[in-house]
Amino acid sequence: MKKCLCFLMAILLLIPACAMAGRHEKVFLEGETDPFPEDAVLLTLRVCPQMGADSMLLTLGEHSMLVDAGLYEHYDLVRKMLDEAGLTELEYVYNSHPHEDHIGGVKGLLEEGFPIGTFFTVFPHDYTSAAVQQAGVLHALERAHVPIADLKTEDTIPFGDAQIVMYRVPDPCILSTMDCNDLSGMLLITYGECSVLLTGDVELLSQPKLAERYDLKADIMKYPHHGIGRPHRDFLQNADPEYIFITNGSMDTQDEQMYLRKKGYDRLTFTTWGPITMQTDGTKWIVTQEIYPSKREYVNYFWKHFWDD
Repeated sequence: MKKCLCFLMAILLLIPACAMAGRHEKVFLEGETDPFPEDAVLLTLRVCPQMGADSMLLTLGEHSMLVDAGLYEHYDLVRKMLDEAGLTELEYVYNSHPHEDHIGGVKGLLEEGFPIGTFFTVFPHDYTSAAVQQAGVLHALERAHVPIADLKTEDTIPFGDAQIVMYRVPDPCILSTMDCNDLSGMLLITYGECSVLLTGDVELLSQPKLAERYDLKADIMKYPHHGIGRPHRDFLQNADPEYIFITNGSMDTQDEQMYLRKKGYDRLTFTTWGPITMQTDGTKWIVTQEIYPSKREYVNYFWKHFWDD
């Protein structure tokens, strides 16, 4: 009996280590794996280098979707991201929730007359709350004759061979008890065997509800709400990503970083360091980041002093 107990204890002690080893299977930094074949059809996610604001660009062949549009005053960064992707029009613009740091850049697109095929919203058209720009943006889209489509939880967005599913707290009565952040629509994007979870700004009220209802497993995850506050343990355990990116600066999220480190999530990056590009052929991800020259010394310091001790 004693030998059996010792064997069981040894197995239990190995479980966390095995789980940790299995976490680094599909996501690689540039140089850690062979490049994709030249003829590979790649799903690409570009992350705009804003601080405390979200704007990401998803492309696959002829398909394109801007996932949130960031702040209006930082629209130049969004436009640069579109230019670098070689886009002169957008098939879709998707808004996770209508706070100004996620929807403000739509105004820049409209002022410029940038063609938009369809605008997706997950909120009622008359939704109002602090810092919400839903009605104004929708009216501007209507004046520009941009079609507006409403999404409900578990709806899918057609995107070539990729699958995009929107998940949101589904009970309409919760609208009166949760704030705009918690009502964010999340996107789980799957291409082949690879996946990424874009979480909007979901917070602690909605995170456990979402984790209880849906399978959110993803190789890469956007940390909810710009790295503000710890994620709910059930939510983090459900998604269990290999790689995490934070749409904020590293100095603004130190408590959250330490929490991730204690939980074994040791691969992450921040948008203020420079634009991030993630690509997959459906079997693996390769992540690159253009580190701003002014940030290089700090990034080296960060990894040495915050993560290597």
